[in-house]
Amino acid sequence: MKPMYKKYLKFLFTTVLFLTPLYQQAHAEEMDYSADGERRAKSAGELLVGKPAPDMKITTIDGTVIDLSEVYGKKPVYIKFWATWCIPCREQMPGFEAIYQQYHDQIEVISVNTGINDSVKSVKPFMAKMGLTMPTVIDDGTLARAFQLRVTPQHVLIDKQGLFSYFGHVDDEDFHHQLERAIKQPSVDKVTYASSSAPTTRAYQVGDTLQGLDFTTINDKSLEVKFGHKNSDKVGLVFFGPWCEWYLEETAPESSKACTKVRELLEVKSQSEDMKWVSISTNVWSSVAELHEYKKSYGTSLPIVFDGNGKLFEKFDVNQIPTIILIDKNGRIESKVSVQDSEFENVLASL
Repeated sequence: MKPMYKKYLKFLFTTVLFLTPLYQQAHAEEMDYSADGERRAKSAGELLVGKPAPDMKITTIDGTVIDLSEVYGKKPVYIKFWATWCIPCREQMPGFEAIYQQYHDQIEVISVNTGINDSVKSVKPFMAKMGLTMPTVIDDGTLARAFQLRVTPQHVLIDKQGLFSYFGHVDDEDFHHQLERAIKQPSVDKVTYASSSAPTTRAYQVGDTLQGLDFTTINDKSLEVKFGHKNSDKVGLVFFGPWCEWYLEETAPESSKACTKVRELLEVKSQSEDMKWVSISTNVWSSVAELHEYKKSYGTSLPIVFDGNGKLFEKFDVNQIPTIILIDKNGRIESKVSVQDSEFENVLASL
């Protein structure tokens, strides 16, 4: 054996020995994230499986209206939540399209982009690149609340009777088994579904006047704000996600930079005595434990509120991260701006 060839084999062997543990570690981390996502999705559907799904009307990006109450009894429904910046969503897209091509006559397949840090400008090119042809809607948060969105991607299956039958995150054997099971279910005469889960009260709008706000922070401390009094403060609400900065750094860098900029700016502004700042976290890919870790990692001093049931995001009609809402001393909502708005940078500069 020639000396150079021996050196090459030694180099190759050494490289394999060095890289194998790294590969195993990366694979293990990927498996951990998948298992964690599946756990969160299952937890979201735990109280819903077996119960009636809502009879909502869903409008796709091409203007087609899908009335779920007319689908129930005829077909099962498969709703998949996703985002363009979500890595496992990207990985599952070829399989998602394959399911639609194979089963769309037997099951109502609905693709739901979460709308979080996404818009028509990002969704349509992504769909074209991925070759997605199924009906797609960009959510404003309404569907996320109705179908208990907690992770991306998230699968939701509704059987022919109109009952929730499955929640999941991974594209595995069990999911496909549940999918085929829903398709093979005999037709039913009796259909059960819940009335539309559209909000019964109007969300707060710019110009509305609030009497007060009452929050509970992740440290279980009550945070009460009253407006219209002599000692009332201005209030700034920051809607965010603890994963925004690090997870979106590669897949949605502009959003990641915006989250960092807002955190750093408000950390300084929070020292002002005439304004109270409160940060409110999404419930997607988030938990109280993760918010404590976020607080520790970034050293933020702002009080953090976990919107576990999504009611605060709904009440203030928020679906973008970050979103900033400013309220004056009398409780009047002065402004609301998100990372998707053209004036976002100007508002940050004005702060």
